[in-house]
Amino acid sequence: MPVFPYSCCFFFFFLLCLCHFCSSLKTCPACGQIEIPYPLSTSPNCGDPHYPLRCDFYSQKLYFDALNGSSYRVLRIMAPFQRLVIQPSPWLSASCVTQDMPVSEGIWLNQSLPFNITSSNTVFLLNCSPRLLVSPLNCTPSSLCHRYLESSGHVDSKRAAQCTSGVDPCCTFIAGGMPSAYKIRLHSSGCRAFRSILHLDIEKPANEWEEGLEIQWVPPPEPVCKTQMDCSGASKCSPTSVQGILRCLCNKGYHWDHVHGTCSKNKGKTAASLSIKVSSGVISFFIVAAILAAIGNAIDFSRDEDDVNLAIFVSQRAKTGALMEIVDQHLLDKEEASSDILASVKLFLDLALACLREKKEDRPAMKDVVQQLHYIIQVLNQEVC
Repeated sequence: MPVFPYSCCFFFFFLLCLCHFCSSLKTCPACGQIEIPYPLSTSPNCGDPHYPLRCDFYSQKLYFDALNGSSYRVLRIMAPFQRLVIQPSPWLSASCVTQDMPVSEGIWLNQSLPFNITSSNTVFLLNCSPRLLVSPLNCTPSSLCHRYLESSGHVDSKRAAQCTSGVDPCCTFIAGGMPSAYKIRLHSSGCRAFRSILHLDIEKPANEWEEGLEIQWVPPPEPVCKTQMDCSGASKCSPTSVQGILRCLCNKGYHWDHVHGTCSKNKGKTAASLSIKVSSGVISFFIVAAILAAIGNAIDFSRDEDDVNLAIFVSQRAKTGALMEIVDQHLLDKEEASSDILASVKLFLDLALACLREKKEDRPAMKDVVQQLHYIIQVLNQEVC
């Protein structure tokens, strides 16, 4: 007789564990001090295996593995923006050559994985061949790489002298366009080292520039499933547009939350809907501005004399942080600009300014623009729900 109660308890405990498994997030455990958000994965049993990182068991340091044998330490992860920052490769001893040059000829991302280098990176190519002086890159004496070597404090004077000289220049470019969205190449007949600065502000002294290479990932789709047991209670294992592929599609009244890797219940619209209206106004403004710039008429004579040139007007407001001055106030409906609104405006602003860069090679490719717009819309849609 006592067997029955114990069997019931065991069965009830099993159901509790099963329910917890089905509804819990498949996030990976932290690696040292860095939390690993979904979909990033450090093990086949957590996250999404298509978004791999590596956690060193002994040092508890997190690494991003690139092609051809090079690895880069992850400094931080910004889950809401689907971005992470890695540390450029260390120096070889007593030289202006980085360790990834002889190993892999720089950083090469696997294009079959959902990662790419963002346009937030200003890249300094160092210890370059004289033949780069005739390249489209800025390898002139006024290139910002000289300011970095002389004043940043990141490079000692002896190494800085090796990184650039009268015959061996250093060069500067903005990453993110093709092909630099997936690689920064180093080789003996080109450049032998690189460094990257995040969101470089030329108004700041070089010793305040932040080193790092920013990488973003594409929002993950719903997880693949074989049976309903693979999905949470808020989703159903269903066919997709790809033949033979089943995914855990969210039930009606729920939406796919790619940041947390789960189906979340829809809520009423919040102030985030205002963010979308404001951001739509901003992107529309820049589309018009870009078209006008293309024909040499990016001007608006209805503005004050100093603000007639729209590109200059917006660039100055971006530098001073006066973001809302570029937004049509009718879009605000007399509401105060919340942090969500400011964040969405900043995302569109960064993308629009990247598209208005003077040099073609510094502008993001259309593929990258579409990808970034998709990412921004995903973030805004998540806020609305």
